[in-house]
Amino acid sequence: MRRRLILLLLAAAAACAPKDGIRTIRTVEGKDADLGKILEADGPVTVRLVAKSELSDTLYPVQLYTPCGCTEARFDRKPVAPGEDEVIEVTYNPAYRPGPMREEVQVQYRNSPVKVRTFAIKGRVVGFNHPIEEDRPYAYGGGLYMSHKVLSYGALRPGETGDFFFRHGNGNTRRARIEFDIPDAWKPYLRMRQPGRMKADERDTIHVKFTMPDGLDSVEFTVQPRVDGKPTEEVLTVRAYKKQQ
Repeated sequence: MRRRLILLLLAAAAACAPKDGIRTIRTVEGKDADLGKILEADGPVTVRLVAKSELSDTLYPVQLYTPCGCTEARFDRKPVAPGEDEVIEVTYNPAYRPGPMREEVQVQYRNSPVKVRTFAIKGRVVGFNHPIEEDRPYAYGGGLYMSHKVLSYGALRPGETGDFFFRHGNGNTRRARIEFDIPDAWKPYLRMRQPGRMKADERDTIHVKFTMPDGLDSVEFTVQPRVDGKPTEEVLTVRAYKKQQ
């Protein structure tokens, strides 16, 4: 008897579940649809928002707008009569967005009692540790990975300072000391902090400032990275040229 009851409950749950696997949340304008915990490792998540129209006139939706490229929305462009449901499918991509999230979807209407209605989804993204090569694709050697091989400052006036940000990381399974040897002749013009000791798989971003010297039409020199005192196989190149007046 108990086994039969369990089977009946499972069958009822399966009958209520969406056939396409998309979760449905009934919502209203001004109330966030809570997606709960979102696992970044599982990739994009899709939810179907269902909102009943409480207006006295028919809505004629014509367009959807999502401010963030991480969110896509789709709908059937058909009139929504008073008391009927408006259905919007929303897909959120949690890649590289750990932590709390909230995204809005605007529905725009024509010849309707309102011009815009806004719906929102919220949740918490549980991130995972991406492979270091994903955003630091250049292996310099010694376990050092970097996002760039060339720091290109483009055109600068003499005395003008440019900014550059590059990512680096210790791909070793142990601590390592990361340093960048700047040629003495260029130390007055290139300013950057030294990473120093980094934990295994630790990642960081360095802000590099370069000031264009007088009397040169172009600049190109290399910075030698070192891991635990040993030079890496690859070097970092710095380039700039004089901006024409």
